[in-house]
Amino acid sequence: MNKDINIGDCQLMFGDCLERMKEIPDGSVNCAITSPPYNVNLGNNKFKKEGYNSSDDNLPYKEYLTWIKNITDLSYSKLADDGRICINIGDGKNGSIPTHSDFIQILKDKGFNMLTTLIWNKNNTSNRTAWGSYMSASCPSFPRCFEYILVACKQKRLSHKGNSTISKEEFIEFSNGMWNVKPEPNQKEIGHPAIYPIEIPYRLIQMLTYENDIVLDMFMGSGSTGIACINTNRKFIGIELDEKYYDISCKRIEEAINDKKQQLFK
Repeated sequence: MNKDINIGDCQLMFGDCLERMKEIPDGSVNCAITSPPYNVNLGNNKFKKEGYNSSDDNLPYKEYLTWIKNITDLSYSKLADDGRICINIGDGKNGSIPTHSDFIQILKDKGFNMLTTLIWNKNNTSNRTAWGSYMSASCPSFPRCFEYILVACKQKRLSHKGNSTISKEEFIEFSNGMWNVKPEPNQKEIGHPAIYPIEIPYRLIQMLTYENDIVLDMFMGSGSTGIACINTNRKFIGIELDEKYYDISCKRIEEAINDKKQQLFK
């Protein structure tokens, strides 16, 4: 079943990113911005029974890293010579599994240069209950109120020319390596359990790309990266495997395009 949609400057592709990315011309993407499945249950079959939709969020950790390596290899070939990749990821099991460190090694092994590692401070652990060994040194737990955004590149300076759309005030704020951005408050209403707010891809797009550059999100989810592209006049390619989330993305992106048209008309 072909559910692909082209609307405005957005190309939305339904299916497995390892297959669909092969259809994208090599060297054509300026920046990849994504948040892959976190593999939160590390191979525990109970998690699948609870209905989480992503089929690749429950692999043994070594298999998960191999899967990420395959996606990284494909991403490298699709990126332009001065292309960049941004990956939002959190560490597993409250930091005892250094996922972000393993991702960095995969990126470096492929030939990417690390541009920076940003900290996304979500400030959302005030009501936490996972203490581990409460008030004991036996086995304390350290729940995270932050995640990482890994930014890597083929070459550190852009070689193609373009128009930057970032304001002075945005540049000063966004160039700080600690981003204080609240999580998406409307996850239940939107229908996706792990949405990153539009503000995250918006900042990355403004800092790292020019107007009309092509941005890829191979794990489109609820379409946050696509909406950020619409709001900043970038072209977008989104891929999503889960049909429910793909439909949510298409709807949100179409609404964002219509909203922009109405604003221009006014």
